[in-house]
Formats: sequence, structure tokens, C-alpha cells
Amino acid sequence: MFYWPAACPPFRQNDILKSMSASVHALEQAHTQIRTAIIHRRPIAALYRGRRRLLCPHLLGWNRHQRLQVLCYQYGGDSESGLKPADASDNWRCLAVENLSQVERLDGPWQTAENHSRPQTCIEEVELDVETYPEPAPSTPSTYSKSAKL
Repeated sequence: MFYWPAACPPFRQNDILKSMSASVHALEQAHTQIRTAIIHRRPIAALYRGRRRLLCPHLLGWNRHQRLQVLCYQYGGDSESGLKPADASDNWRCLAVENLSQVERLDGPWQTAENHSRPQTCIEEVELDVETYPEPAPSTPSTYSKSAKL
């Protein structure tokens, strides 16, 4: 039989469920923002592991461990490995969506590199590919009110 130590606070199931609900909600919001950005070919800004990044998401799907991933071209912001000059083929990032926060669509030009069509290994099951949407979908100016300023 297991006994709780006297100093240990009681198990608070409601607090755990609220926390899980908030995490699921944040993941759903990030997922929706990324999908919309891919369909409309719009950049996004997001925090990834505490670093603000400016990204153009190209591919959304699941890796072999069934984690939701997004393949992005990073054109600005901060990066652990550093950024190469604009249009560099080394600025591709495969990011776990669960680690993205404060995701917002930006009103700015779509950015990519020439090697976008190279084989990638971070996503095995594709949900959405930017190549499915070759032309930007029409949008109103008020839809994308954020700018890509740092």
C-alpha cells in the first residue's frame, strides 16, 4: 500500500486537467495558424524553445514517432545554429509544433530557398504541403495585420 508523505500536497486532478486542456488548446491554435499560413503562403512569427523566429512553413505532418512537425524556411529571428544569408539553402528548420508558442501570421513576402524540393526526412506522413497551393489565396488587408519586424 502507498502512503502520501505528510509534506506532500494532495493530488489535484482538476489542476492537471486544466493544464492539459491549455496545452491541447495551444497546440490546436499553433496547428491552425500553420495550416492557414501554408494555404495562403504567409510567413509566421513564433517562439521556439524561447527564441523568436520568422518562418515560412512549407510542410506539415507527422514524424515516425507520430509527433506533429513543420518544415519551415527560417528567414529571420534567432536560431541556436545561426542563420545564413537570405535565400541560403541552410536555413531550413524541422520544428516540433508542440514546442512552438505565440504563433502569429505575418503580412510579408513568402520566402524559400531553391532546394525546397530536396528530399526531407523529418516528416513521414504529410498533412499539408505548400506545393498543393501554388498561388496565394486571396486575402483582405485586415486579415494579416502583423508585420515581420523584429
